[in-house]
Amino acid sequence: MFDTEKNKSTYIYLDPEKQDSFQDMRKRSRVRKIKDFISEKSVKHLPWIYTKKDNPKSLLKLARSSDQGLRCLGVKQLSKHHDWEDYQYRNIAQALDTRTMIGLARSQDVDPRFFLPMPKAPPSKVWLEDEYRTLISSLQNEDLDKCLKHFATKALQLGNNADERDSLFSFGGTGLEFAKSVSSVPEERVEIVCLQALASHSADFRCCQNIIKMGGVQLLQQTYTKRHKSIVIRRQIAKTLGNLSVHKCFHEEIVRAGWVTVLSRWISSSDLTLSLFLIQDGTLANLDTDFVSCTYEDGVYLIHPIYREKESINADIVFVHGLLGGPFKTWRQQDRKGPGADKSSDGTESVKKGTYTFCWPKDWLAKDCGNIRILSVEYDTDLSTWNANCPFETEKRSLTVRASSILQKLKKADIGSRPIIWVGHSMGGLLIKQILSIADDTPGLDNIVNNTVAPTVEVKEMGRDSPMLRRLHKDFQQLVMEHGIPCLSFGELEKTQIRTPKLKMLIVPPESSDPGIGEFHAMKTSHLNICKPWDRDSELYTETLKFIRRCLLQGRIENILKAGMTFKDSDR
Repeated sequence: MFDTEKNKSTYIYLDPEKQDSFQDMRKRSRVRKIKDFISEKSVKHLPWIYTKKDNPKSLLKLARSSDQGLRCLGVKQLSKHHDWEDYQYRNIAQALDTRTMIGLARSQDVDPRFFLPMPKAPPSKVWLEDEYRTLISSLQNEDLDKCLKHFATKALQLGNNADERDSLFSFGGTGLEFAKSVSSVPEERVEIVCLQALASHSADFRCCQNIIKMGGVQLLQQTYTKRHKSIVIRRQIAKTLGNLSVHKCFHEEIVRAGWVTVLSRWISSSDLTLSLFLIQDGTLANLDTDFVSCTYEDGVYLIHPIYREKESINADIVFVHGLLGGPFKTWRQQDRKGPGADKSSDGTESVKKGTYTFCWPKDWLAKDCGNIRILSVEYDTDLSTWNANCPFETEKRSLTVRASSILQKLKKADIGSRPIIWVGHSMGGLLIKQILSIADDTPGLDNIVNNTVAPTVEVKEMGRDSPMLRRLHKDFQQLVMEHGIPCLSFGELEKTQIRTPKLKMLIVPPESSDPGIGEFHAMKTSHLNICKPWDRDSELYTETLKFIRRCLLQGRIENILKAGMTFKDSDR
């Protein structure tokens, strides 16, 4: 018999009021789905709607878009807000993904409340210096650079002797500079030496792998927490982080340890020393892979722009210092002297008043020439580097080896993809010649020569009696004529004081400073000041600016003509 009871449909009868409530819920659900659909479409096709909103969550959603352009737009709009409540910034900070966090850190005038505090480093059961010795010892292997091994071994031996912990030994700079840069605390001195050793080793990828494996990033975190007021320690930490950031595989470790928060604080700091030497090493730019497509290795400093820029970069200007120089101090404004001048030794007060700059390419040239990227190169010199005393370093001091090293680093920084203007002082001019000579003879690097639109050099001839330098200059003259590269040179007319007030001499006499090609100006200044304008209206700066602007304009015209010829050829 067919069981009709089992096949009866079962119904739930709702109270009329509850039934209305249920229908409202279904209606709200449909409306929510429609809104979500419209929201997704508006983010993609009408992003300006989101940019007009004052809702942090809406802007964060835009910053997380799958479209790179929309992500950058979202980050830009987020960075503009400074009037939200604290809890709103805290909510955003907790919800930030790595990509958005780094984008905000590279945004100008961003609110610091977007970033969570650096997490506390795990407590250590041993002295920091002992942890550093363990780490540095683990980095030593048979095929490591000989100079790194030489000085690491020496430092470890000195550090193991308690009686010698007060000794002054340094992995970088002169002993006198090192002595002035530290306090009288022996423990801090040892930590600085260990940090300098770690920074030097971090230029090697294999050492970077071991640094990460051995908890080196967390060790840096502990050191910074303990010694965050020491500019020497911060500089070595920044250098190590910069070397680690060259490799994408280490980015998450850097972010997880809270270093983006610290870097964002450094980049917006009013401390001039901090701003110049800790930020321009390119760490944040290397981390910002969503916006930057190149890498800045140790020794290549990004002077401008240090923030994300909406304007396209049309040309690169590369500065190369000379002996005893540096990537920033060589290009400072001429030191103030005489009645009414700033009496402070470092010029800080003048900078605050807007009457002095520690880096005229950053503060003057970047404002006077739009759509440019400015890089400054640093290299070891015999008189200023720890490697100068290395018994294995002789072969690395040659002009060719140094130029080759700089060339490879600049290539990774995307030099050669757009017009280039080179600016050198003293030995820096020789390096520029050698760089262009090597690039011209090396397959795959000829675009660096082809895109060179100008070199401007302050006293580029040193020791012209040298057969090697005569040959280099002859090759350079031929290269300049073949490629039609404009040149601007400056020569000194005043003697330079050498060690004692009584001893003065012309480092490079006028007959040697004129290269015989392009424009040449003899200036009433010394060898050291030939690259340091007195002010923004000085002939040295105005002539340099005029030359650079003219070459940039000529480069744009040539690019337009090339594009036009390509278009016509395609029509055929």
